[in-house]
Amino acid sequence: MKKDKHLHSKPVFAVLIIIGSVFLARFFTVFPAVESLQLKTIDSFFKLRGPVQPPDTSIVIVGIDDNSLNGLAEKWPFPGSYYGRLVKNLVKAGARAIVFDIEFFETNAREPQQDFNLSDAIKEAHNVILAGKIIYETGKYGVEHENVLRPNAWLLESGAPWGTVNSIEDTDGFLRRYFLFLEYKGDVHYPLAIEAYKYLVQPTIPTEANRSGAEFILGEQRIPKIDANTMMINYRGPAETTFATYSFADILDDANFELVDDSDTDVLEHHLTWGTFKDKIVFVGAVAEELYDKKFTPFYSYKGKHVKMAGVETHANALSTIMRGDFIKKIDPFIDYIILIVLVVLAALSIIYLKPLVASLLIFLEIALLRIIAYGIFLHHGLIMDVTMPLIGVLFSYVSGLVFTIVTERREKVRIRRIFQHYMSPTIVNQMLDSGRLPEFGGERRDLTVLFSDIRKFSNFSEKYEPEFVVKRLSDYLTQMVDIIFKNNGTLDKFVGDEIMALFGAPYYFADHAERACFTAVEMLEKLRLLQKKMAAENSDYFDIGIGINSGNALVGNLGSKQIFDYTVIGNEINLGARLESANKIYQTQILISENTYQQAKDKIIAREIDFVRVVGINKPLRIYELRSVEPLPPMEQELIMQTFAEALQLYKSHRWGDALKAFRRILRHFPADGPSRLYTVRCLDFLEHPPDVDWDGVHDLKQK
Repeated sequence: MKKDKHLHSKPVFAVLIIIGSVFLARFFTVFPAVESLQLKTIDSFFKLRGPVQPPDTSIVIVGIDDNSLNGLAEKWPFPGSYYGRLVKNLVKAGARAIVFDIEFFETNAREPQQDFNLSDAIKEAHNVILAGKIIYETGKYGVEHENVLRPNAWLLESGAPWGTVNSIEDTDGFLRRYFLFLEYKGDVHYPLAIEAYKYLVQPTIPTEANRSGAEFILGEQRIPKIDANTMMINYRGPAETTFATYSFADILDDANFELVDDSDTDVLEHHLTWGTFKDKIVFVGAVAEELYDKKFTPFYSYKGKHVKMAGVETHANALSTIMRGDFIKKIDPFIDYIILIVLVVLAALSIIYLKPLVASLLIFLEIALLRIIAYGIFLHHGLIMDVTMPLIGVLFSYVSGLVFTIVTERREKVRIRRIFQHYMSPTIVNQMLDSGRLPEFGGERRDLTVLFSDIRKFSNFSEKYEPEFVVKRLSDYLTQMVDIIFKNNGTLDKFVGDEIMALFGAPYYFADHAERACFTAVEMLEKLRLLQKKMAAENSDYFDIGIGINSGNALVGNLGSKQIFDYTVIGNEINLGARLESANKIYQTQILISENTYQQAKDKIIAREIDFVRVVGINKPLRIYELRSVEPLPPMEQELIMQTFAEALQLYKSHRWGDALKAFRRILRHFPADGPSRLYTVRCLDFLEHPPDVDWDGVHDLKQK
């Protein structure tokens, strides 16, 4: 079958789909919703990985918790003396560094001794890092004012370094990145974790870091940037479970400090004994809910629990990331684009050249493999691969290719339907299109049944009437016959003048093709009887028909030229069907079927064996049958036409010509128009007078085609 020219444009469409999908994938990544999808993918990788093993035990947290807010005499905000005692107790406990995520901006004018106590404690400790902040005042046109909030003057005189505690949230409100530095009026300010790291590795680290380039270089540590001045925090695990956390009140609770309730047990003394803070980096900050310093992080929703992380813990995670050097960094953008292009190409080619179900499965596997690879390189190499951009590209490619496939297939189906709607029923056309088995040029071998129908003495009818009348009569007849063929899911092969050739079981195969052909033949005769009555009522001559049916294996398909489509069938089995149609003239019957057809349909039809013949062009003899009905026959017809005829035929085969003759004449007394009985009467008389040779095999040669 000749392919539609639009199918040759598949490569062009594939290229267009690939280019368009790559462009749209890149374009849509700028939208916040798409960016959020990529961020959630990163979060899912954290959750799949779970907590980092082994845990970082070098960092602990002292948290201002509910116990601290309720168990201390002074209420929040706490006086400087509390923090001074905290520093002294932690130094006494052997803390390596004390990092405050608490901002001491204001000087206590009423009780300056409070600030002096804290300042003195910091001076004596030499290992305290304080907190500051850069604040931004926003207006109608964005940031209008900036200001630096440093620790108060008394604390700065202690000589302690300080770091900013500014945080940067992504578009979805989650904290994933950490500032590496902030600039204000030409000055560079480093965040708390960076200042803590500088303190911990001094004096090997220079005062200033190298901030230019793709990496933030701090001594021997090279921190990959996510953007101009941030890194990605490699969170060690969920909130409240990653770092050992102790109550602020418990660390104040030494032998010389009294809590307000009866829970005073001098907890610090136990920590001193246990060495809890020995050589530890201690972060101090708010962990109580009511102090409003909780952040959304990748582990916010983990194992069915939804827990926000205290701000002080995010700084601890950032410092742990820097100290261990297990940074998370973006993959080379060039690789992202290569992955995008490869996946889009595979998706486009799959959906255009493969069946939709197979293509959908392959694309699903592509997406699954993309995610597996992305997670693998995140887990083992700390690399973030852009999953969203290839996903969008593949989806665009899939949808575009699917639309193209649907449109082209619809056009193809319309074309096929336009071709075949004149040859077969709509049901068969739909089944053929749904199955996807369309006729191909050159044809294929197929088991089927062929039906030939021809009008008897149509030439005489044509000569008697005007051409217009003949054409109208023929058109009415052919139209109603074709309706019956289509009703039984047959295929109209062709008209040859007044002859009809129909196929059953092709191009769409069904196992009961022989039965359907027989039903069609019987219905055609019934319809013809109605047409004959109509013609008689109009005082017009009417015609009769003969039908031949055979079942077998034949070559069916487009057996025309490559330029002109001609769906037909050829083979000896087809020729036999035509010979049977002609043989009706000899036996004066109307429907003759072959032994093949009879064997396939005998349970659904009523037919009698007529003869054992050899037709022109086919040397092998075969039995032929007359199809009488598909419904039970009247008793007399059943007795004489079926049973008596079968007995007479058996007598004929046994060379008992006289007995056979009596049986055939008995039939003719009641059915004088029975053609086969009349024919065999003549044969019996001939054989009585001129017996055949003793080796006669009972085969009758049909001389005419």
